[in-house]
Amino acid sequence: MHPEELFELFYKNVRLDMNPVGFPKYYSEVMKRFWYERFMNAYNNVREEVGLMSWAEAPQMWLAGYREKQNEDN
Repeated sequence: MHPEELFELFYKNVRLDMNPVGFPKYYSEVMKRFWYERFMNAYNNVREEVGLMSWAEAPQMWLAGYREKQNEDN
């Protein structure tokens, strides 16, 4: 599956309480771009800056689960 499609699947699981402090309490383009960057860094195995590492865990864990499920199905 294409990385963009994987991101859309991941983003469906992102809740507002997963956002950094100060983010709006509603879904926005800023929020989507923030999670897109975290997801693509996780997908491409790019290390996040220290200040963003805690938000990198969600896409990393999601991708690990997705890949494990794909391996089971194949």
